[in-house]
Amino acid sequence: MKTCLIVPASIFFFIFSAPLNALAFESEGTLLQNSFRMIWGLLIVLGIILLLYALLKKRFSVLSSSSGQRIKIIEIKPIMQKKSLCIVEVDGEEYLLGICSDQIQPLATLSGKQTKSFSDFLQSTKKNDLP
Repeated sequence: MKTCLIVPASIFFFIFSAPLNALAFESEGTLLQNSFRMIWGLLIVLGIILLLYALLKKRFSVLSSSSGQRIKIIEIKPIMQKKSLCIVEVDGEEYLLGICSDQIQPLATLSGKQTKSFSDFLQSTKKNDLP
């Protein structure tokens, strides 16, 4: 997705920078003045990039875990194309959820914090459920 944005931006830059380069050669400024102009322009562009990054990060942060939230997604494990398992923490209590394309099913309530990884937990649950 980043390359999709870089290519049009670079084409736009090269098309519209050609007239600016011609104007730069016509100006009678010193090397120091031209350097300050270039640095000032780069700082403005950098500021715009940082501003856009901050706005997009705030707008599209789906799985952010701030301290004020009551619901936190701990881990998601895809099983098949449209099915996955998910550990969710709600008010300090952990739940194991089964997620399909059309429904979400609670599978288990987990006790406390798990010290082992999610895959190890699934293996131990699978071994305990077999007769």
